[in-house]
Amino acid sequence: MATADTGTPDRIWLCMADSNRTRVVSRALAKGLGMTVYMGPTMDEEGPVALVVADDAHAARIAEAKGNAAPGQVSLLVTAAARRSGADVFLDHDTDAGTLTNAIEGLRAWRAYSLAVPHARDIGHGAMAAFAGGEFSVQTLEQARDVAIFIGHACPDPRRAAVGLYVLIANGIEHGNLEFDATEKAKGLADGSWARKLNARMAEPAFAGRRVRVGFHRGMRTISVLVQDDGQGIDAETAEMANPARAGYRGKTARLARSMGFSQVNWLGTGNTVEASIVLPDTDNGATEAPRRTAAAS
Repeated sequence: MATADTGTPDRIWLCMADSNRTRVVSRALAKGLGMTVYMGPTMDEEGPVALVVADDAHAARIAEAKGNAAPGQVSLLVTAAARRSGADVFLDHDTDAGTLTNAIEGLRAWRAYSLAVPHARDIGHGAMAAFAGGEFSVQTLEQARDVAIFIGHACPDPRRAAVGLYVLIANGIEHGNLEFDATEKAKGLADGSWARKLNARMAEPAFAGRRVRVGFHRGMRTISVLVQDDGQGIDAETAEMANPARAGYRGKTARLARSMGFSQVNWLGTGNTVEASIVLPDTDNGATEAPRRTAAAS
């Protein structure tokens, strides 16, 4: 499901307080993703803005960016607030540079797909409502983007679900299967070597056969997504005692998933499997159950 080049400017306005995280993300977007990045509180009039990323101190800039918007403009707010509005996607204020970069990449992929496929949110809506379950085997980040967008269309809030799923699957690839830690990723993002390091390790015999398996199940009242990598997993309590930098790993992942619209997150097995669930709205149950049963029986 690779998307075509739409010719739309791929410019991002990174409007966040100056910090090491902001600088790492800026370099990652410019070097690793080939985006045009500009920073600061003042609107850049040189070209339209495709993506805007802001923190609480600069949240008003998201609305301001609409005055210079590229087609399909999308926004992400990094926030400490409990009540969240005014952006397309939200992340907690303590999100690390690697996760923030993945979320931006997932949001960018959603925008590209929406622009490349006319009326993307409407085409196949009935088929996706009838999609009762499936399994996917993912090795690369490109495959992760495709699977996340596909499953996202079966969820009540497709864009947020697609971005959240991409982050979860990408974490399974990078930190589970390929066994990079957050510090290694931040360094690779900062110096522009991250994509090269990923490809090199993925080609090593010890890692080449590893996959992230994604399972989707739609019930009458909930959607459940299971993400399982082939990594060694972690004993959360032991890992956090041995390395304080790992403290809160599961809690942060759970908060990330909830910020993307997942109502419940459960860890299974040895820590390499996460189950994220979405409660379906009441109006969706009756409307979709009949076609879902038909599809499952066919």
